[in-house]
Formats: sequence, C-alpha cells, structure tokens
Amino acid sequence: MSSSRPRVRTWRRTLRALALTGRARDARLGALDPRAAATGTDSPTRVHQLAPGPGATALKEDRGPLTPPRMLRPRQGRLGDCWVMASMLAIHETAPERLRDLLCTQEDGVVTVRLPAVPVPIRVDRWLPVDEQGLFQYGRRDGANPGWVGVLEKAIAAHVAGDYRFLQRGFARFGLELLLGERVHSQLRMPSAAQIIAWRDEGRAIAASTHPLSSRVPTAAGPLPRNHVFAVVGADPHSGHVHLRNPWRPEQLLVLDARSFRRGFLSVDITAPLR
Repeated sequence: MSSSRPRVRTWRRTLRALALTGRARDARLGALDPRAAATGTDSPTRVHQLAPGPGATALKEDRGPLTPPRMLRPRQGRLGDCWVMASMLAIHETAPERLRDLLCTQEDGVVTVRLPAVPVPIRVDRWLPVDEQGLFQYGRRDGANPGWVGVLEKAIAAHVAGDYRFLQRGFARFGLELLLGERVHSQLRMPSAAQIIAWRDEGRAIAASTHPLSSRVPTAAGPLPRNHVFAVVGADPHSGHVHLRNPWRPEQLLVLDARSFRRGFLSVDITAPLR
C-alpha cells in the first residue's frame, strides 16, 4: 500500500497552477537588423508590431505627449489586463518616477522600453488600437492621450503574450515584477488597516485582487467586480477602512470597511520599498 497522500487543492496551489509561465508567444515583428538576419538571432533593434486586438478595429498613431512633467494616473481601457494596469497604478501612487524611467529613448515614433525584468530592450511604435471612430481603446493617461501608459502596455503585451488578446489574464504579482524587476510578496490573508499604513509609510506599492464571488459584496460604487485588481493606496487608522483605486476609474477613491475588504478580496501583492 502506498504511503503517499493526494495533494489537497488549496487557493495557493491554484494560484501557482494558473500563474503565467513566463514563456511569451512570438510577436509579429517589424524591420530586422541585417546583422541579426545574418546570424538568425533576435535583435533589440526590432520594432514590435501588434494587431489591434479585441474591442478595436485599427491602429492610429498617438501624437500626444509621451512623458509630460505631470504624470497622470494610468486608466484601463477595453482590455481585460487589470493585472498590468493596476500594477502601474499602484506604482504610480507610490513612486511614479519608476515608470517614467522605463522609457529610455524616442526616435522616429519608436520608443525603447527597458523593463527591469526583461534582459533586452523592447522597441515599440506609438500606433495604438482604436475603434471605428478613431478613439483609443486601451490603456491611457487618465483624461488624456495614451502616452507612456499605452506604450508600456504595448511593450508588456509584446513581451508576455505577443498580442493584446492574450494579455487579458494574469496576476498583479507578475505585473509588478515586470515593471520593477524585483520579487513581490503575495499573501492570501488580508492585512489590517495598521499594516497597510505601515507598508505605505515604507513606500511599498500594494495591489489587491478580488475573487469569483466578489460581486456579492456591495460598495458605495456598486458591487465589487469579479476577478479584478485594485491598487491599495492607504487606510484609515481610526475606522479601519481601506482606501483603493480601481484602474477603470482611477480618479475615484473607493473606501471599504475592513469586513467588506476581507470578504471581497482574495490576495494582496506587496513590493519592497520603492523610495
């Protein structure tokens, strides 16, 4: 009789099983450096060109500001990549200069993006998905043009999935690690308001993920969205309420009592101090 026992399926093991493997699909690439063509190797001089993806019909060049002095909050568009956009939002609320520093150069409409977790630079143009009316459909600066948000989103799509469509599932931990190049701590136990305040005082970015039944938890902004990621931006030391920002509406502060926070969220991801 075998002494081995079947492994119990837990939320932690489920998360690990569903996590991205890190292997990226090949993107459709533009012009290739002649030296790379001769050797048959990839080259950082390639420009990644992606199809419009879901919810968009064409591409249009973003001619607006790329990284203006005022770093507006990132806003998620019609693409289910909250794990990327909430990660940007959490970092923006903590150390926005970290995001600005990822965009190195811009020449002839092509931007070089250096993701700390990626060994080679990623070069993308600023032709971004639009609908039939020519309106940009995916990530953008809140209330403005896509700018740095659209470029970072495109670079991550090219690296992780090779396409916008396949960027729609992921975990905030991996978004934070891609943008920071640092290990991120994840936990299933919801932190107290005091712990959140301590982490924020240390300059840590925090993201929190809801679960499939989160829509049963009411809030002042309506039911919590299922399988969605928020940026945790603070807490009230007296009431114990938790302060969050939704990448769909980053300008609005969502305030949840401690019980609703515990009921509506599955996990939190915490970075090392960023400043």
